[in-house]
Amino acid sequence: MTSNPPGRRLPQRDPVMAVRRHQLILDSSPAAAGEASIWVRTLAQEHRLPSDWIDGLDLCAVELVANIADYAYGGGAGEIRLELGIAADSVTLVLEDTGPSFDPIARSAPLKPASLDEATIGGYGIHLVRQFADDCQYERDGEANRLYVIFGKPLPRSRHIDRRQCPAPGFPLVRADRQVVTMDQRSGIDRRALGFISRTDLFRDVPYDQLELIVADCRVVRYGEGELVLAAGQQSNRVWVVIEGSLRVHFDGPASEDFLEIPCGECAGEISVADGKLSSAWVVAATESRLLEIDAGTFLEHLLTIPRVGRNLITILAERMRRSNRRITERVQLEMELKALQRELDFARRIQSSMLPANPLFADEPRLDCSGFMRAARQVGGDFFDAMPLDADRYLVAIGDVCNKGMPAALFMAQTLALLRSLALRGRDNDTAYMTELTAEGNNQLCRMNSENLFVSLFIAVVDLESDELRYVNAGHNPPLLVLPGAGPVFVEEPRNPVAGMVPDLKFRSGCIGFPPGSLLLLYTDGVTEAEASDSRQFGEDALVALMDGTGASAATLIERIVEGVDRFAAGYQQADDITLLAVRRC
Repeated sequence: MTSNPPGRRLPQRDPVMAVRRHQLILDSSPAAAGEASIWVRTLAQEHRLPSDWIDGLDLCAVELVANIADYAYGGGAGEIRLELGIAADSVTLVLEDTGPSFDPIARSAPLKPASLDEATIGGYGIHLVRQFADDCQYERDGEANRLYVIFGKPLPRSRHIDRRQCPAPGFPLVRADRQVVTMDQRSGIDRRALGFISRTDLFRDVPYDQLELIVADCRVVRYGEGELVLAAGQQSNRVWVVIEGSLRVHFDGPASEDFLEIPCGECAGEISVADGKLSSAWVVAATESRLLEIDAGTFLEHLLTIPRVGRNLITILAERMRRSNRRITERVQLEMELKALQRELDFARRIQSSMLPANPLFADEPRLDCSGFMRAARQVGGDFFDAMPLDADRYLVAIGDVCNKGMPAALFMAQTLALLRSLALRGRDNDTAYMTELTAEGNNQLCRMNSENLFVSLFIAVVDLESDELRYVNAGHNPPLLVLPGAGPVFVEEPRNPVAGMVPDLKFRSGCIGFPPGSLLLLYTDGVTEAEASDSRQFGEDALVALMDGTGASAATLIERIVEGVDRFAAGYQQADDITLLAVRRC
């Protein structure tokens, strides 16, 4: 292939007709048709032409270039000039040669043969072109034959001949043994539509005429995305060459994550055909795909006898092995990294667990029965609870839920917990200002060190055993459940405040309720009430309240009952959120 000047010309824009023109010069070698196919299809795809135009242009270029090489130059040396003009509503393919004057459009359609065995070779090319194009025109300009093939709106040229005036040979044809041969049986889609040959890695650099008759007898099949081409355990007697799209070869099931990509131009099924064994993998269409289906006999006895095809197959398999080795290496490396990460996360989980106070809480205080529980949805989580004495009669309890999961939430949880403990030990006043100042200062400090824009919901309370009161601040957290002596469970709804860690300088309101002996306070995170079953139903607040009705159990027993109820509801379904509880009972 040559160019004028060397290399493909830059597209030229016709100032009158607004046509982008591309030019190419080929020699009349056997590879010319394939080179023309690649050139036309590449340009058509770059200009985003309709897919039917792309296929039609490809077919016309292959057919006409092959005919010019055969008939205009008689198989000898010659030059074939191509120009592709792309306008807004039409595409024109121009082919020019310097052979003897010859008007292919003037030729009448060949007579339909009585059977396929009686059909002559040749004579159908221009009629096939007319079948796909919207307009064909011919002119003799000096020493050159010039043929125009137009898709879309016809151009105003002389000797305009509509393709509908030139009927193509009819199908089906009939063999001498009276067996009907359909167009699909002759070529899959069309016997002449073989432009994909030169774009296929398996057929690279193989002369077109060595492949045309072999491939023309093979079917072209289509598969939708995700459709199974071959299942493991099946006897494969076909090889599939990917013309469009791509395939995946899965080793652990048709939907497994472990697969090998078979890109356009490569083939699948050749190993089973070669060794005669059952398929050991699943072949699935990764995208909507068009495949050339070659039966085992044709592949082994005809295609592999062509030295270049065998060499191309070895190259394909070698490259596939390299890709497979890279994938195995990457997978082994990833598994090692995952194991190292798992060890680190397990270590982080143990550290996080050690940061929470151990049960039973306030073991030395007989007037209080307190117990906590936290289970992360992942190895580490963003929930926490805390409990600490402030003096002989006042005890702080708290629960929190960071807005994220995993390691970021765990780190922010650790910051919040450390900050809460530091601020809680600063004051010893009994007035309600202690609670609001503690929360406000904690919010401001969390805002200053919150580079990831996380936030945390908090419920902080002080149990005053001397005054039998509970003073608290709720910063965007779930309302706790309160059970007073002789009464049923109620939600402590007010006052509510914004979450902490997002907006500085907020003012927080506190609440105060009686908390005499026999009272029970249950703090929890939304991982409890929003626990899900496999059908997406949530555990809910009503189920939580039902587990508290009439209970005189210890704090630890109550928490155990709630956790069992949630787990029974979820029935093993993986939860997306941490589950945390803290129960405080006055004795």
